[in-house]
Amino acid sequence: MQYIFRCVLDTKEDVIRDIAIDSGKNLQILHDAILEAFAIKPGEMASFYRTNASWEQGEEIPLFDIKDAGTSREMKDFKLADIFKNKGDRLLYI
Repeated sequence: MQYIFRCVLDTKEDVIRDIAIDSGKNLQILHDAILEAFAIKPGEMASFYRTNASWEQGEEIPLFDIKDAGTSREMKDFKLADIFKNKGDRLLYI
């Protein structure tokens, strides 16, 4: 199954890209697709945040483990199918 993600770059004038990715892929693959779709150079830290309909930030899912003890999870640990279980589920990408 494939998901189609609508990604909006929040700038003076919104820039929108639709990205199609297999549901079995992980958030790091989505991160890489976002960089490519918006022609953003890789190398910067990034995170996804679980969010609600009001776009309030919840749990952070970073690109890499950022805890000193090495206990946090990172994008590669989250399959898209496990994050997006219902139509309308969303993440905030920073």
